[in-house]
Amino acid sequence: MQQLSQQVEACFQQAERFYQRAFTRPEIVLSARRSKVAGSANLIQWRLRFNQHFYQQQPQHFLAQTVPHEVAHLICHALYGRIKPHGKEWQTLMQQVFHCSPTTTHRYSLETLELSTVMYRCQCQNHQLGIRSHNKVLQGARYQCKRCKQTLVAQ
Repeated sequence: MQQLSQQVEACFQQAERFYQRAFTRPEIVLSARRSKVAGSANLIQWRLRFNQHFYQQQPQHFLAQTVPHEVAHLICHALYGRIKPHGKEWQTLMQQVFHCSPTTTHRYSLETLELSTVMYRCQCQNHQLGIRSHNKVLQGARYQCKRCKQTLVAQ
């Protein structure tokens, strides 16, 4: 947790030098909860949540890419207010301030997460929906295959 906090602080200091202004520091949470999300920035509560599983899987990459990614969301909110999460402001900040690629998704392995999934199918392939999406289907939501556009049905 100490390295994570230090990297968050380093990112904030870097942004402060670039923008010549101070930013409020967020609460930092290292979550052991099983999730596909590597990190998240809560703009209302001014909190950064990081996934312990992915941090332990590739700590150097996580510190170099995921931490700046999430800090950039907070900095953008402080500078511009409500904007697209991965819009041009965020992309510019990632490149010019943090010198990072503005990628929107991670490539950490999901294999060892043991997430609950439910099998669905369409006419061209099988799909695994997470338990959250499955529960939405039970409440009336519909998901379509991106390839054949058919509505997914539970197996």
